[in-house]
Amino acid sequence: MTDARSEGNSGDAQQALFSGTSGGAGTVRTVLSSPGVKFIMIGFISMALLIPTLLVWGLVEERGKRAEEVSARIANGWGGPQVLNGPYVAVPFEVNRNQTVDGRIVWQTVTEWALLMPETLAVDSKLATEERKLSIYTLPVYNAKIAIAGRFAPGMIDDFKQREGKPDLDRAILVMSIADITGIRSDAGVRIDGGPLLPFDPGMKSISSVTAGSLESYRPPVRLGSGVNRPVGRSLVENGFRFAVDLSLNGSGSFAIAPAGQTTRFSAEANWPHPGFEGLFLPEEKSIDAKGFTAKWTIPYLARGVDRVVSGSVLPLSNSLMTVNMVEPVKFYQVVARTLKYSIGFFSVVFLAVFIIELKSARKVHWIQYVLTGLALVVFYILLLALAEHTGFEIAYVMASLATAGLISAYVGSVTGSMRRGAVLAFVLVASYTVMYLILREDEYALLAGALISFVTIATTMFSTRKVDWSGTAKAA
Repeated sequence: MTDARSEGNSGDAQQALFSGTSGGAGTVRTVLSSPGVKFIMIGFISMALLIPTLLVWGLVEERGKRAEEVSARIANGWGGPQVLNGPYVAVPFEVNRNQTVDGRIVWQTVTEWALLMPETLAVDSKLATEERKLSIYTLPVYNAKIAIAGRFAPGMIDDFKQREGKPDLDRAILVMSIADITGIRSDAGVRIDGGPLLPFDPGMKSISSVTAGSLESYRPPVRLGSGVNRPVGRSLVENGFRFAVDLSLNGSGSFAIAPAGQTTRFSAEANWPHPGFEGLFLPEEKSIDAKGFTAKWTIPYLARGVDRVVSGSVLPLSNSLMTVNMVEPVKFYQVVARTLKYSIGFFSVVFLAVFIIELKSARKVHWIQYVLTGLALVVFYILLLALAEHTGFEIAYVMASLATAGLISAYVGSVTGSMRRGAVLAFVLVASYTVMYLILREDEYALLAGALISFVTIATTMFSTRKVDWSGTAKAA
């Protein structure tokens, strides 16, 4: 009797234990399948997708650098971004300078330079542009027909008298800086007072130039002494002279002029419909249409903030440029990188749409299926990058977005057992891609658009889930 009661009590205890264990497991499953936990899990998945997104970003940077390397190869064979500075009259001065050597003061005679700017300078340029292609990469290049004219006024000798030291007017030279001298495609020379063409000599003696740091990264290495010179002699310095220079110059990417004259006039004309005007001085007049552009600048003496005579062996005004960039219609590497900046917000919008569709559906979407959906969103950027290299950004964006939207909407529709819900998700995806494209086109309104989209998204989610039992306890009960 005692053994029977003991066995009975033991069986009841085991049954109770198993019953409690089963109930605990059921509670855990209920909690894990609750909408609240699923919502948090979706947030973790969105953050985890940043890892492959960063890998895609690295791929974009790698392809962008490759494009820059190829562009540099094209520029080296044709001519790099060109910057013209000058001409100036450069006069050497013999100056006594001292320095301390072994505790003693030693005096020595050194040669320094004084640079005089022309009284007037007019530069007229006509750029014939085209796109050069190497492999799948292109670079806008140009041949510039440049007419430079101006005048050095009489009385230059009076300006030099204010300088320390003794001027050597017999060694005076006319110097002009050219950023990439390998782009010269004509017999470069100067006509003085309407006379015969006097050829330039290469280099600028011991004078150097400084180029602006705002030009494209595919520019060739800076040559500090890259330019031309021509002896002018004492009589021209004492009496002044008029000059005229005609150049045929190849370049790529950009074309810039320094306002070297006390009054400088610059005009540019090209058959390129996508100019970008940069530098310290912007054009006073410009006209842009589908066939090209024209632009004009006038820089007065006081606007430059530099005296007409400067001392030193470095040309002035190298960072006070009038620059025309031959802008490519879409530099898609930068644009693709910008789309990646909005990836976390885009993932969140799509996942919230899938989550709301799941709540309205009788069938559940497993978290693995959320991961697969997120990976499809990541693949969109790879597809966009690959297609853009061959078709251009606009066509690639349409193809990649339609392909991704079709894949995800069909997948989610199949998972939830409702193609109507898949069509709703397709609408959300197409609308989201459209809005993102508009944000990329109008960068000034990106913050406003992002704020409005975030507000509408959270408002829609709050309204659609206002009656959801986030804990899942009501269903379990």
